[in-house]
Order: sequence, then structure tokens, then C-alpha cells
Amino acid sequence: MRHRRPAALAAAFVLLAAVPSFSQVGLYLGPYAGVSAQKPSFENVRFDRNTTFLYGLRAGVQVLMLALEFHYFKAGHAVEMEDFLLFNWDGLENDYSFFGGGLRLMFPLPVVRPFLALGHGSYTAELRGVDLDRRRGWNFGGGLEVKLGRLALIGEGKWQRATFVLDDFEIGLGDFTFTAGLNIYW
Repeated sequence: MRHRRPAALAAAFVLLAAVPSFSQVGLYLGPYAGVSAQKPSFENVRFDRNTTFLYGLRAGVQVLMLALEFHYFKAGHAVEMEDFLLFNWDGLENDYSFFGGGLRLMFPLPVVRPFLALGHGSYTAELRGVDLDRRRGWNFGGGLEVKLGRLALIGEGKWQRATFVLDDFEIGLGDFTFTAGLNIYW
């Protein structure tokens, strides 16, 4: 019986916190920008982390505490290799983009709304002059939205992961994205 009390209190807190969210239904659209920090991985080859500017657009529909979102972003990275015994891509441009969907679970507070996010979609890596590959992958993260009427400021951090085959080499691409943007609700 002792173990049920904390679980019951936690469930009651979540339900009470959800009461204000029942009136929250809407569509939103908004641009965002930020940084993308890539770290490619390949067996026995070390890459330096490369950070660059990214830009994108999100659209979604929110019902209660959940939102279904669609995202697009694009970033241009320069490949930075520490050593290159098998191949030399050092200094080449990697055009990296994502298009996909995701779910956002919001914790409904009156103005400031923290959230968790999980998404899936199509990642594209184009190593200029070498190869292009599209693969599906997952992302997850969280953030904070400050809603002021129909306008909301949003900050978000996500971990992106996809594996590409470029020039017959299977390269894992881990990517942290940190973005800030606006959502316009109607």
C-alpha cells in the first residue's frame, strides 16, 4: 500500500495540471532558427564536432496537452576530420536537412509551457561532389514555450540520429539542434 500512495499523488497532480488544457485546441505555424552541432561517426575515423546555423519551419495542431507537428529544417555543415586513412572528406560541405512529423507533450501551465518531443522523418545528407543519401531517423528532445495570446516564443533542444551511406561508407550522423522561434496560433 505504501508504494501506491506516491503513484496516486503523481496521477492526481497530472490530472489537476491538465484541467486548464482542456480548452486549448488550435493550429499553429512558425519559423525557427538556431544551431546544429553535428558529430559524424565511422569506425576508426575521428571527426571533429561542427556547429553551424540552421533554419526551419514548423506547423502543427494542438489538442489538449498533445500537439502533432510537421517540421522542416536545413543546415550546411563543413566536414572536419581529425584523421583520414580511408577517405578524405575534410573541408567538404554537407548539406543536411530534415522533413518529418512528431508529437509534443505539453505540461499545461498558464503562460510558460514546458514540453517533451518525439519525432520521425526523412533526413538528407548531401556531401557536395561526393554523394547524396536520404534515410529515415528518429529525434527526441524538449523545450519551453511562452504563450502570449496568439503569439508564442519557443525554445527547443533535440537529438537527431540517422545513418547514411555516402560513397559506399556507412556514416552515423548524430546531431544536436538548439532552436528558438515563434508560433502563431489561430
